[in-house]
Amino acid sequence: MLIVHKDNRRGNGVEGISIAKLAQVEFGMRPNPSLISRIKNSYRLALSRSSTPEASAIWSMIGAKQTEIHQALMSDDDRLLMDLLADPQSTNLYYGVDNLAKDVMDAIGDGWKGAYDGTKAEIDNLLVALGEVDLFNPHGGARYAYDTKPEIKSVEEAIEIVDGIFGGKISFPNPFAGEFGIATSKGLISYRAIQAVYQSILVRRYAAESCLEIGGGMGRTAYFGHLLGLKYTIIDLPMTIVGQALFLASVLGDDAIWLLGDTTPKNGRIALLPPSELHSVGQVDVVLNVDSLTEMGEKTATEYLAWISANCETFISVNHEANLFKTIKLCQSLYQSSLRSRCPYWLRVGYVEEVFSFERNLRMHEAIRASTSWWLTQPLRRLASLFR
Repeated sequence: MLIVHKDNRRGNGVEGISIAKLAQVEFGMRPNPSLISRIKNSYRLALSRSSTPEASAIWSMIGAKQTEIHQALMSDDDRLLMDLLADPQSTNLYYGVDNLAKDVMDAIGDGWKGAYDGTKAEIDNLLVALGEVDLFNPHGGARYAYDTKPEIKSVEEAIEIVDGIFGGKISFPNPFAGEFGIATSKGLISYRAIQAVYQSILVRRYAAESCLEIGGGMGRTAYFGHLLGLKYTIIDLPMTIVGQALFLASVLGDDAIWLLGDTTPKNGRIALLPPSELHSVGQVDVVLNVDSLTEMGEKTATEYLAWISANCETFISVNHEANLFKTIKLCQSLYQSSLRSRCPYWLRVGYVEEVFSFERNLRMHEAIRASTSWWLTQPLRRLASLFR
């Protein structure tokens, strides 16, 4: 096992260590005081504007774990907040969205040292999902015998393939102490980073230029979407936005993000907005939601989907179906023929990857056909066409 020693300079922190080994970041980065001020201002403003979300047992429990951070955000003394945000593993800031949270890390303990095989398997699954490695067929075929698995790629070979998709821009930054993953020439690759890579590529398939993610986790998918040239916006709870701002500013620079309360123009920055600002987003190419829609109250989820159906043509959902309602049923209640594809999610057992299409022109056409005026005037238009 290798320990990655990081200092306060940006970088992947793996120079001089053996790659394709499991490693853990020991020292993280400390945010700038100006960023701390922006985060506090944005958080307070979001709380003043956002109504209380519909009750969710999951997020109520998570909120109770984040009281210390909330109090620091509401305090006029920045020192405690600076210390907490400089070492996220000592808090539950990322609880529910990433492994780098105190209660999660305490539960893992030294178990992270056995995470290599699982993380490598996820990398292998990513390559299969991208069509770069054959999906194993236990019955074999012309190219390999019965029950013989195709040759898999090494970690560095996998990184080279993914880097090609990203135009040579791929990197896996690790700004926080405690993060663990497989050390590569591009940074430590963790389970969550692999998920985010795939999700950003999935979005790019459908998006000409813009994506709105509802529930953006730590901000990893936004980071990779940014590398792919996407204009990116996240809608999330005020506390989760704190974590996204911290991560994205740490890996892309403070000027790469736009927070509620900022006076500078957005100008292509990754916008991090609370639900109260959804109305300001406007039309987008794609909306993405991963592992959160069915954790909301059904009323809240339905309101989001109503906005999605009116403001984008493609909605990508990656959610499980063990909660009280399902994404597919809510979408079809708004637009019956919205489903375009549905399959098991490549990278996580028990999750469904679904793509829905809300074509505004088709909906308008259907509305016209259903109107009384259409049925009254259509016969006259047919008659007129005969004379023409």
